Amino acid sequence: MRRTHPPPGAPARAPAATVPAQLQPLWGLAVAIAESAAEIAATRPIPSWRASAYLYAAADQAWGAEGGGQGGWRSDRSGPGGEFRFAVLLAEAATARFVAGDGYLSNRQLASDLRSGAAWLAAGALLQRTA
Repeated sequence: MRRTHPPPGAPARAPAATVPAQLQPLWGLAVAIAESAAEIAATRPIPSWRASAYLYAAADQAWGAEGGGQGGWRSDRSGPGGEFRFAVLLAEAATARFVAGDGYLSNRQLASDLRSGAAWLAAGALLQRTA
């Protein structure tokens, strides 16, 4: 009689750090930008293999939806523009951990790496302290 063992469980994950209340809207925006960049990479590639180009395209799309016009977030360094720029930089920092430089052979892999960065950021891993 052959015994079968149940598949191993998911690896234990460290508890996610809690995002301070005042940063939650900004943090959520950064996650949304990273997820949107992954969606752009998966569905409608732009003529660039740089992951940051996809993040900027997602940021332009999000900023335009708020009525500021494309590129406005790049030049407006105070108020809403400054906060938006910080969210884009946060998305870049989170995805940089997973993005393999500027050389991708497929947009599917780039999208996967961008999604990994978004998930890592959403879990609060960027805030975790290492002992």
